[in-house]
Amino acid sequence: MKRSFVDAQGEQNQSLVRKKPHGLSEGNRHGKQCDIITRLPLELVEIIFKKGNLSRQDIINISMTSSSHRARFFMLVFQSIKITWGDFERFDKTFKHKDLIRHVRIYSDLSDIKKTTFGEWNISMRNLLLECTNLWKMIIEVMTSARCLKYQDKFDVDLSDKITSLTLISHANEAADESLFELSQLQKFHNLSELKLNGFFINKDQYFYPKFKPDLSDYAVRCLDGKVLNLKHLKLVNCRWEHPSNLSDIFSPNYPSPNPVLICGREKEKFTAPSSISIFYSEESAPFVVSERFRNFVNNDNDEQFLFQTQFYSRLKQLSIVILNRKELTNPERYDYYYPWIGQLGFRRKFHVHSDASGEIECRSILTSLERLTLVGWRLSNLSELEKAFKTDGGMKYNMKHITLYIMPVTGSGAENRNEEELKGIKKRLEEIFNAPGINNNHCTMDIGYAYDCLKDHRYDQEFSKYN
Repeated sequence: MKRSFVDAQGEQNQSLVRKKPHGLSEGNRHGKQCDIITRLPLELVEIIFKKGNLSRQDIINISMTSSSHRARFFMLVFQSIKITWGDFERFDKTFKHKDLIRHVRIYSDLSDIKKTTFGEWNISMRNLLLECTNLWKMIIEVMTSARCLKYQDKFDVDLSDKITSLTLISHANEAADESLFELSQLQKFHNLSELKLNGFFINKDQYFYPKFKPDLSDYAVRCLDGKVLNLKHLKLVNCRWEHPSNLSDIFSPNYPSPNPVLICGREKEKFTAPSSISIFYSEESAPFVVSERFRNFVNNDNDEQFLFQTQFYSRLKQLSIVILNRKELTNPERYDYYYPWIGQLGFRRKFHVHSDASGEIECRSILTSLERLTLVGWRLSNLSELEKAFKTDGGMKYNMKHITLYIMPVTGSGAENRNEEELKGIKKRLEEIFNAPGINNNHCTMDIGYAYDCLKDHRYDQEFSKYN
């Protein structure tokens, strides 16, 4: 089902002995016309491939067209590899292009769970991190929790600091502790700007603190353990947490100091403040979406601790909350109870924060800081709920540039006509809220529709999947 590094090498070797297709031989007129792509700058080729949504297999096929294409594009073929824990030894000994690798996916062999679990705990990533000098992105699948990363003691920050994008996927379907994620498990990944978690129970590690050498010579490095101060993009897929924990506690924690002397003369505590948060829930997370924990996250009006969390949200520009029941494709006339109401949203609460631009104290809310807001799979009882959720007071201006809102449809007799009028009414009301004269620093564009459309065109399938 998945490609390994061996597959990629095998296909490349085949290209050396495969006969060139008629009309594409090097030196003839048609071949020269086709080879124009080999003369383009590689950076431009990468943009063309990306914009054209070319798959990895497409790039492999292009590289097999001729020897000139292979010489030009084999480096793109080897940018991404997929290996299991059982492939590590063979990879170390036989793979010859480690310097070309930028992305690695370590995937779980679900047909051999025992061997995969053994690999997670007993095989070091040191050589992978050491020899893949241009590696910056990793996807790691685990059978249960991500604890194994915490005990990968054969590499340190000097090797893992180059990783700026990390995705962790848990295949556990058991109790919460079996899929546990705590930020301290990433204590050697100080430089992450993008973190995606799929299928985890997330929690704050109450007992962690950085470990220092007796002479404190590693203090500057070790004080960053268990933190991701450079985090800009946080994506959670079917992740749960327990009350009273919140995202600020988990991803911007304060750990107790192991030595009170360290507090003296220390710089002000730094905090994590992502610019983008994306949260996705499918039918398997129905109990969490109707829980108090989720309601407290989407509505901070009554959260007594919210003012202690505002630093975490102070730089937030993009927020997405997508809730979809994929089983509805087989029964579109009914939907489960767990779709929340827009009236539950409460991102208007004011807080004061130092402006990064001016250095002055500004009055803000999460809502007025946002530039892009995406809400999919929410219910709307009437248009007045839009004002309750989105209209601010006190003279604060919006910075909103785009809103995506896909709600649950009206069902029953005459629903089609009512639905069309409903969407028009929603857009008109949102225009009045966000684009009234003098209320928004930008002009807000809008994409309004029904959640069922997102199911039909499968636009979020890749976000939910653990196998892509």
